[in-house]
Amino acid sequence: MSESSAADDGSVAFEEALNKTGNGTYNVLLVLTSSLILLGIGMDLFGFTLVVTAACDLHLTVAQKGILTSLPFVGIILASYVWGYVSDTKGRRFTLVIPLLISFALNCISSLANHWLVLGLLKFLSVCFSCAANSVTYTIVGETCVQRVRNKYMLLMTCLLLLAPAVSGVLTYPTLKLDFATDLSTIGVVYKPWRLLIIVLALPLGMGALAMFFFYESPKFLFNCGRKDEAMEVLKGIYAINHRTSKNNYKIRLMKIERKTETKSASIWRAVYEQSAPLFRQPYLLRSLQLFYIVSVAYITNNSFLIWLPHIMEQVRKSLQANGTRTGNVCELIHTEATGNLSSSDSSENCLGTVEDNVVFTLIISQTIFSLLNFVLSYLPNHRRPVLLTVLSVSAVSGVLINLTPETISSVIFFMMFTCTCLGMGIMASYFVDLYPTSHRGMVTCLSIMVGRSSAFMGINLVGHLIFNYCQLTFYLWSLLVLTSVVAAWFLPPDRHEKLKTSN
Repeated sequence: MSESSAADDGSVAFEEALNKTGNGTYNVLLVLTSSLILLGIGMDLFGFTLVVTAACDLHLTVAQKGILTSLPFVGIILASYVWGYVSDTKGRRFTLVIPLLISFALNCISSLANHWLVLGLLKFLSVCFSCAANSVTYTIVGETCVQRVRNKYMLLMTCLLLLAPAVSGVLTYPTLKLDFATDLSTIGVVYKPWRLLIIVLALPLGMGALAMFFFYESPKFLFNCGRKDEAMEVLKGIYAINHRTSKNNYKIRLMKIERKTETKSASIWRAVYEQSAPLFRQPYLLRSLQLFYIVSVAYITNNSFLIWLPHIMEQVRKSLQANGTRTGNVCELIHTEATGNLSSSDSSENCLGTVEDNVVFTLIISQTIFSLLNFVLSYLPNHRRPVLLTVLSVSAVSGVLINLTPETISSVIFFMMFTCTCLGMGIMASYFVDLYPTSHRGMVTCLSIMVGRSSAFMGINLVGHLIFNYCQLTFYLWSLLVLTSVVAAWFLPPDRHEKLKTSN
């Protein structure tokens, strides 16, 4: 049954009541805090690759480095599902405070690990907690900010997430330039700069969790849980902060509760199933499959190649140095270096405890460009579908041009453009908020993260095998994969009619 915007007694629907709070200081601070948390999540995930590269005193083999690099993705895959349930039952704010503080503490402890297995286990656990905020940040912003700025804010938040590898590089460079070695003989550890880097990269998580403690719970979550009085108090508080006035000036009354959350004495896994099962039934089934497929392609393309980007750039650099004036595209240079160094081994390298400057600068430059592009796209919140189609199409075409370009620099540029699917992640997050009712948003957004990271985990291992053996074929087939996501995105609903026709 549909609701009118105002009832006979003067009460209004929730969305109208939220619009009355306006867009001001509270919303801006909430978006900045959520962006800081997303930045911390990205640094916790991708910055760890730099930590593993620098941790040469652990005497890691190539296989062990691969395991350590992949473990954070496993944590996200296993934990995201549960955090979706926690977000929809315990609240958005709870999910953004307690788990992140635990994750920060685990990161600090992991800097003291005396064995790579201990480091891997602690990192796995820390990501299991930090991934709680991966989607809830978008959810709380979407449920607290007025609709006219909602999509713009979520795209701006994605700018910080995309900037995470660049910020990780900026912080890594001076941290690893420090020269100290503190002997902690009690636990059998020599504390070096790469250990300090673990804590430095985790700081945004701790700071974001502490800041989120001072914000309100999502008013939409409270309203749908039947806590209308609490929701009203939150709306009054937001209104007072945005307008710098008294709460008493907010003269709005909410209509009756749309839906109350039923409490059942069931196991958490049964509750999680009941929370997620409706997403794969009508009227959501086809839409869920469509959105999850696009998300999986975006993540597997960006994350998989981004993880291997430093190593690929290093292979290109070595090939250019070895062959003097010889040029060629990325695949040709990778093939030349691979065939000329089949017997090379990491064990022969000196333990410098640092990351080469060219790797750091590559991350900083490429990811800063993507973040700036995402900032520009944030000013097109009412053109999500055409923007997403453009991004995916550019990625697909660039994958083909990598092989067709005979010159090195142009081929490297097309390689970076090939990973631009990350520009569609914020758009996809806004679709999950808009197309599903409040009672399912937390779960569906967490499931989207789980699907995305699962595809990335498989992609990392797949790319590591294929690109150094079948480079050109890899990019051709991968471009075809991205092209299929373009077809799927073509059938997304128009931007002016996002809501599914179902009772909320």
